[in-house]
Amino acid sequence: MAQSADVERKAEIVRALMEVANGADAVVAEVLGEFGVPASVAGTLWALAPGTEPPTMRDVAARLRCDASTVSLAADKLQSMGLIARRPHPTDGRKRTLVLTDRGHELWETLRTRLHASRLFAGLDAQEQDALLALLTKMRNPQRP
Repeated sequence: MAQSADVERKAEIVRALMEVANGADAVVAEVLGEFGVPASVAGTLWALAPGTEPPTMRDVAARLRCDASTVSLAADKLQSMGLIARRPHPTDGRKRTLVLTDRGHELWETLRTRLHASRLFAGLDAQEQDALLALLTKMRNPQRP
């Protein structure tokens, strides 16, 4: 019986995560639409968060759990829109990294501002938001035994 409760609890967690993600997706889709960016490249854009180390396309593919060719197509689209640029890797000349352009940073700032203004986090104070971020980060990077 305890195993059944565990299964049900995890299913409810996933359902809640999906509902919250759908709310966030709606805000993101609105901002992307204003910039003329197709939703299909949103994952690649999220992988280029300002303040993080510029990733290679292989890094982005690993984060998104998709094929590198999918990221390459998204990068082509984002680059043609002036949102990202490909730059040489700082230590390995065979690799290229993806970096946000000034317009890409403008898009990111708009996303941050709009997500902050949305009602997504209305029921959580700063301490609860910190706890939620810690838990989600732990889920995203599970420690293997």
